[in-house]
Amino acid sequence: MAVEFSRNITFGQYLDLGSPIHRLDPRTKIVGTGLLMFALLTARTFPALGVALLSAILVQVLARIPLGYTLRGMRLLFTTMLIIFSLQVFFFANPRDPWWQWGILSLSWDGLRQGLLTLSRVLLLYYFTSTLMFTTALMDLADGMEVLLDPLKRLRVPVNELVMTFVIALKFVPLLVAELERLIKARAARGERFNQGSIVERGRKVGAVLIPLFVNALSRAEVLTTAMNARCYRGGQGRTKRRLLRMRPADWLALTVVVAFVTAIFAAGRLAL
Repeated sequence: MAVEFSRNITFGQYLDLGSPIHRLDPRTKIVGTGLLMFALLTARTFPALGVALLSAILVQVLARIPLGYTLRGMRLLFTTMLIIFSLQVFFFANPRDPWWQWGILSLSWDGLRQGLLTLSRVLLLYYFTSTLMFTTALMDLADGMEVLLDPLKRLRVPVNELVMTFVIALKFVPLLVAELERLIKARAARGERFNQGSIVERGRKVGAVLIPLFVNALSRAEVLTTAMNARCYRGGQGRTKRRLLRMRPADWLALTVVVAFVTAIFAAGRLAL
């Protein structure tokens, strides 16, 4: 059984392509992504999602990220998206003029419409989040988040520690994926077949791999904690920055374009109601 998790899981990886999106201030990309995601969560019509799709196409062109690389990361989401779509279609409450109905199950245009809307929102939300990761280095993303959350320090919120935890969690994603791939290949080389047997047998085989995976993850976390303590890490108090973030005209232009798209999404949603 061929196992290539590291090739298909692209979430959290950074691509240094030097595009106009890459050169933007990380705060601009974080705020812009947040605004677009908020507009997507409130979108309830196809015209509104169409405007959001146009913004995604513009980002894709400006970011210069290969489309195949972007779609590759969505392969592992296929099963989850199929389940979400099926639940929305067959469990839609009180459909009008259902084509088929049996108990709580039904098939209608209302359910199909709701399923397509939900599926589109999930795909676009994943796209904007992954594109933010593709176009922003991890430390730049951490610096931008820390500056944006700086007002919370007045409420004694440990902003630096929270951002550091977020960065470490993202750093661990490719490491754990590579470790999982190595463990599965090692067991497959010894004759283990993960795609054969009953559901219980497959669950047992997967559990046998997850146990050493979590043990290794805890071991890595312990080593990292020891290393940070040895370097006298005590949070962000008194620490200086490698570089100061500054907003440039391109950043203000990008935010203006994002606000225009968000406004258009809201307007398209209201006009279609």
